[in-house]
Amino acid sequence: MTLIVLQLEQQRHRLLSYISRRDRLGGQAEDILQEVMLKVLEQSRKQEIGNPIAYAYRVADSIIYSNADRAQREAGPPVSDDIASREPLADEVLQHRERVAVFEQALYRLTPLQRRVFILRRFDGRSRTEIAAELGLSVEAVKKHLVRAMAELTGAMDEGLNGGVGGANGEAGHDR
Repeated sequence: MTLIVLQLEQQRHRLLSYISRRDRLGGQAEDILQEVMLKVLEQSRKQEIGNPIAYAYRVADSIIYSNADRAQREAGPPVSDDIASREPLADEVLQHRERVAVFEQALYRLTPLQRRVFILRRFDGRSRTEIAAELGLSVEAVKKHLVRAMAELTGAMDEGLNGGVGGANGEAGHDR
């Protein structure tokens, strides 16, 4: 046995431990150690190695990085939150536009008073009491208009989204 083989065998446990900690692919530490020993021996035949153990650690790092690069290339490019677009997909945008169109049509089919009460409550965030005072209605009348508006809008949304943008009367919401 050569001196280098003897030195490597004496440090085998430490090298294996080092490789095991660094090997992210897992389960390849023994194979990597064998490859390290082979490469160190091959290099020692070509030229003198001043510190074979330090060289073995460098070779181990090189093999580990090379294996990780190969595995990453085989897996394809990573998709992370940093790379992936946060923008909605085209079909999601289209679906959203269709829902908005159906909602707008349904909103404009409400009576003017129902529409006004609904907008003040849902879009402007006003309380029923504030709406009643502004429009000269009772709080109960505001509740009645809200309930009817919500029922009409919910029905129109269900009907419009299930039956197309045109809703019950089949009108097209937009040209395609």
